[in-house]
Amino acid sequence: MSASFRVEPWSIQDVRVLTPEPFRDHRGFFVRTLSTSTLAAAGIDPGSFVEESQSRSRHGVLRGLHGRRALSEGKLVRCSYGQVFEVIVDLRPWSVTFLHCDSLVLDDVSHCQVWVPPGLVHGFQVISEVADICYRMDAVHEAGLDITVAFDDPDLAIAWPLPDPIVSDRDAAAPRLAEVRPHLEEWFGTSPPAPRP
Repeated sequence: MSASFRVEPWSIQDVRVLTPEPFRDHRGFFVRTLSTSTLAAAGIDPGSFVEESQSRSRHGVLRGLHGRRALSEGKLVRCSYGQVFEVIVDLRPWSVTFLHCDSLVLDDVSHCQVWVPPGLVHGFQVISEVADICYRMDAVHEAGLDITVAFDDPDLAIAWPLPDPIVSDRDAAAPRLAEVRPHLEEWFGTSPPAPRP
């Protein structure tokens, strides 16, 4: 059985897409969802993960755009069941891809995972009937550090795949990028942080 992963840089600085090679036969499939050596080679500390969460959402549900202040949380995101349209936005003022936005599909066929480093926000919309998303985080959740950016901000002009998304009250009332932008240097600094020891 294969345990290898393909690791690719993405259009946004420091984001990584990790794609395993599942073993498939008449019974179904087997896929490795974590490889510490692969993460380490990609510059992600596999020993840093302290929490893992899972969400289940129905068709049309949109969650996001969510992140945290103070460069306090990176997360490894995968879709364990179904299919979602995943969006990531870079809010780090010092990044070469500052305010860049891009998307990819996460599903239970390719099993690819995406590393969303601290200082970015992400969200997804479910395009299958149901989808389960799993998150591995490298920081304990602190609600006071949460930030949300409007998923329908015209400045971002995200082409979500489905009309009339189902969103939470929090996401429906999220501030636009123009409201958040004056705080970004305070939250994320003006230069990259020193590498972790």
